[in-house]
Amino acid sequence: MLYGCLILYLALIYIRPAEIVASWETIPFLEIFTIVSGVVAAFSLAAKPRRLRLPHDKLLLAFWVVISISNLLYWVWAAYDSWMSFMPVVFCYCLIRFAVQRETQLRGLIYVLVILTMVLAINGIVQYQTGFGLGDVTMQLGRIRGTGIFNDPNDLGLSFVMAVPFLLVFITGPSVNLLSRLWWLIQLALVLLAMFYTNSRGAIVGLGAALICFTFLKFRRLPASLVGIALVAIIIAGSPSRASQMSYDEESAQSRIQSWAEGWIMLKSNPVLGVGHNRFTDYNYLVAHNSFVQTFAELGLVGAFCFVGMFYWYFKGLVVTKNGATERWRVPLLSSGVGVLTCSWFLSRQYVVVLYILLAIGASAAALGSPDKEDGLTMTWRDGLNIALLTVVGLVAVNISIRTMAVWTGG
Repeated sequence: MLYGCLILYLALIYIRPAEIVASWETIPFLEIFTIVSGVVAAFSLAAKPRRLRLPHDKLLLAFWVVISISNLLYWVWAAYDSWMSFMPVVFCYCLIRFAVQRETQLRGLIYVLVILTMVLAINGIVQYQTGFGLGDVTMQLGRIRGTGIFNDPNDLGLSFVMAVPFLLVFITGPSVNLLSRLWWLIQLALVLLAMFYTNSRGAIVGLGAALICFTFLKFRRLPASLVGIALVAIIIAGSPSRASQMSYDEESAQSRIQSWAEGWIMLKSNPVLGVGHNRFTDYNYLVAHNSFVQTFAELGLVGAFCFVGMFYWYFKGLVVTKNGATERWRVPLLSSGVGVLTCSWFLSRQYVVVLYILLAIGASAAALGSPDKEDGLTMTWRDGLNIALLTVVGLVAVNISIRTMAVWTGG
């Protein structure tokens, strides 16, 4: 029953009925079903106790705490608002972690997410052709978008990047018959077309990273990797003008680099806990357009450590676990993670639920692949040091980018 609640809950996140049907706009579907799912989860956990035992889970909860206390210096109510604003993300993550207890459930969840992504893609294509999508949502400066959390074309593009590696594994699976392969090829074509219509540069770069990772891990041969690189070159060359004309000295790129510089100043002024959750635009007119920069600016080094740590364990958990039941999903999950992480380097999406849906799926796959918590899935001092070093590497990369690419004008 809990698994059924999870599927319906994700469907409500992706397909927002209250925003599609005008007469339903006052009905809080997601809020109502959150309560229902919470009650079902409580009974399910009482009948069969489960706990969040992985480092992935603990780092997410620590990140939530940092989000809250980062605003304590402003006012207790601000800290409470931050706590509540991130709660839906934590709830969705925990719902996935508690509901997915078998490989068949993991497989079903991945199929559902791909189907939901297909709905977004088809809706976006219809919107591009007719001018209107579900909920009468129009395009944003010629870029398609969806409802709810996908109202930004970049968020919509991120969801497509996340789904592509799973579509690829459906197509390249050894036991897939010709008809099924053709079906998934059509779905992939629709997703790529919709991604093209989002005109999102971050999504194009993320797709390229995901494709290179997938071809290398799937086929483990240099020629395959070269094919992946060639595909990326073709995609970028054929991309919309915003993607194919990327340059660090053009206006949009400069606004991002200079926002990174402002984030660096925020970090230096508040190195431990940052300037406060969702307060970046109090100090700069734009968001950072980089999830890592916005995290360390708003949440300081502590928040950056937690953010980097969640991705560190996402990848390590998939690498160290070797259970055959989840082996099929290792390559697409790793590739999807690389694609999403690459997108996050160009987009401020550190609090968006889609990111944490993928992290929760990765954690669930690791848990299924290693039922024994001691089998490489326990945080050690070495892991803490690795996360700290990766955080420092990220800070150095941002600083070098600012110093080498920022073009300042005026007095």
